[in-house]
Amino acid sequence: MPNYRPIFLSIALLGSVYQAVAQNPLVQQIIDEVNIDSLMNDLGLLSGEAPVNVGNGEELIVSRNKNQPGNPLAADWLQQRFEELGYTATVQVFSAGTGENIIAEKTGSLHPERKVVICGHYDAMPGGPVAAPAADDDGSGTVAVLEAARVLAPYTFENTIVFALWDEEEQGKLGSIFYAGVAAGNDVEITGAVNMDAISYDGDGDGLMRVHTKTIANSIALKDSAVMVNALYAGLNLPMAINLPGATYSDHASFWSENYGAILIIEDFDNDGNPHYHTSTDLVDFIDQPYFHGLARLGIGTAAVLAKPVSDPTAILENTARPAKESIFAYPNPTHGTTQVRVTALGGQARLSLHNSLGLELMELGDGTFAPGRHSFSFNAQDLAPGAYVIRFTSGGMTSTFPIVRIP
Repeated sequence: MPNYRPIFLSIALLGSVYQAVAQNPLVQQIIDEVNIDSLMNDLGLLSGEAPVNVGNGEELIVSRNKNQPGNPLAADWLQQRFEELGYTATVQVFSAGTGENIIAEKTGSLHPERKVVICGHYDAMPGGPVAAPAADDDGSGTVAVLEAARVLAPYTFENTIVFALWDEEEQGKLGSIFYAGVAAGNDVEITGAVNMDAISYDGDGDGLMRVHTKTIANSIALKDSAVMVNALYAGLNLPMAINLPGATYSDHASFWSENYGAILIIEDFDNDGNPHYHTSTDLVDFIDQPYFHGLARLGIGTAAVLAKPVSDPTAILENTARPAKESIFAYPNPTHGTTQVRVTALGGQARLSLHNSLGLELMELGDGTFAPGRHSFSFNAQDLAPGAYVIRFTSGGMTSTFPIVRIP
């Protein structure tokens, strides 16, 4: 039997968190702007329903299988789409030059060093000379990332958003493994990864979708964010099951392997699998458009919440036009024992404190004059009840926060 917990259990456990969370009108606006026609137009191009032109005349992307010419053609078209949307697309080459991750970033205004990754994989199955349109797996997740880039472009966010499209997932998650490994090796701070893989097939019509998570880093908190977005924002309220521990068959698991938080948003792959999975008939004809629209909106809305939209970008930019920034990071997360907190200060009077989900201060971790540079603190999470908390660092009129989760 699949290992999942129904959604009502998650909501019950998060009751105190819901009390502290209100709808953000910017997030609602973002969710409302996710457009099914835009999704389906890009999906038709990516899956070979209509031709693309990347400078060599009109061509069909017949197969995105790693060993077929449609794979590099798709990579070129994805770069072009990011650039049409106003981004600078970069290619991360791996596997001795045979793999190409296509990546674009939207730099955060307050914490550019903190990255929220929204991702899917563009390579496809089956192999061989047959067509591999892969509309559902994972054309659907890929174009949802493109739609995220389109919808989020006009907004300002505190954290950096990484729009990532992986290659060679079907060969063993090679593209995302490479990215996560490079990030970990360079101490890149990834706040969380939202992976969308196969989000458009609903054969039995029950609307059920799944979120896979695991007790690694802040993955449980990321799942909680997706649950709250689904419950709080109009146009969602999708039937949801939680897989805990989640499966490791998609790119979110590459982040888990490097102790980064990540979740997978996916159709009911456990009990309502797509019969066209990894075949030449994985076509747009079999996509449930309202279902696809809902899951794309959930993934994009969750990424927006994690990136923290800014209602007054001018104020944020004026406040951060300084030679350096304070930052805060805590680990392990989730935690149940000794928790380390690292802050980087500009110097001068500062305060570090722990708060519950209602904003009530529970513990002072540091208060006084901080010399410029990095400082480390610790506290014992055994003294806390299981649930969500926030660590807050205030210095020089600027406040940074970091969410943590206390697990049993």
